[in-house]
Amino acid sequence: MSGPTTAIFVADPITVLFSGAAIRAAQAVYAGYANAADLRDEQQGHRALVHNELVTAASSGGEALRQEVQATEAEFDQIASLAMRLVALDKITSTRPAHPDSNDELQLAAYVRSMRALIKELRSILLTESALRMDDLGQEVSLDNAIDQAAETGSKTTVQRLLARIAHLGELPQEIASVAKEIADAPFMDSERVQLLTTELRLRIQKRVEAVQAQAVQEASALILLQSLKDLGYQVEEVSSTLFVEGGVVHFRRQGWDNYMVKMRVDAKTGTTNFNVIRAVEEANNERSVLDHLAEDRWCSEFPALLQALDVRGIHLNVTRRLEAGELPVQLVQKAKLPKFEEEEIAERTTKLQTRELK
Repeated sequence: MSGPTTAIFVADPITVLFSGAAIRAAQAVYAGYANAADLRDEQQGHRALVHNELVTAASSGGEALRQEVQATEAEFDQIASLAMRLVALDKITSTRPAHPDSNDELQLAAYVRSMRALIKELRSILLTESALRMDDLGQEVSLDNAIDQAAETGSKTTVQRLLARIAHLGELPQEIASVAKEIADAPFMDSERVQLLTTELRLRIQKRVEAVQAQAVQEASALILLQSLKDLGYQVEEVSSTLFVEGGVVHFRRQGWDNYMVKMRVDAKTGTTNFNVIRAVEEANNERSVLDHLAEDRWCSEFPALLQALDVRGIHLNVTRRLEAGELPVQLVQKAKLPKFEEEEIAERTTKLQTRELK
């Protein structure tokens, strides 16, 4: 039996980032298939007016599209091969969305589009990880020749190679660009100063890469939480991408739970996550219920499934505090302050409709 539960949030960066990429790829394929079905049902004349990438891709013809599929899958395999020095092969291959069963051109186009987006995301993840590990794997490690493999021959080459490692992250922050300029402007004979500045440049680049990856992991974690809860059959309120960056609260529940739901509170500063069952009440009805204990027992039996679902995707919740059901009273929260879920909204709309009809 379990009442309020506290757990420490621990993420495996690469697994979380790959899991997030896999979820986005699967969502893109699903959305593309749904869009393809909608377009297929439209009149041919109107379809020509729809400015959609799926239609454009499909219009190239079946054979050309199948060649695109093969080329995209070959590019994915190349990325997977290049990544083996950084991650286990199964981690990256598991991100690949399923190939469509049919030869429908619109579905194939949706698949190609999602694969291209996935490859771009995976490449960025791997380049960032490569830059993060430059001391472990050596400065020659790179993906698809993104970084020159030639041996260093001087300070300028060193700077160019270091900056090339984070080129995929966009514009250089001022604190990195300024050090790079100092090195370029340093007198040729002042090797000691150049060496010190180069060390400083490495440190600033390292901090930049760590910060970028940490933010990406936190954003992917929010997506993983949402998708894992949905996969387990819960209704979930909208999860902010900053949940694990700024902290916050997420409510979720199953259909049929009546006024009960689970509140998940994330404290980004401490890395802790708290779960507790709550009951929505009206202002005039805030009495305790014998059903509170049963609601906590029910959540207790389901909690391990959530732990496992998150763990598979790289999020580990180490439980540090777990109270028995009934040890603390279930928190009562005014219904007006809680999110509305689908069955509640349907019931509310039905009630309003009946009221109008009665009038």
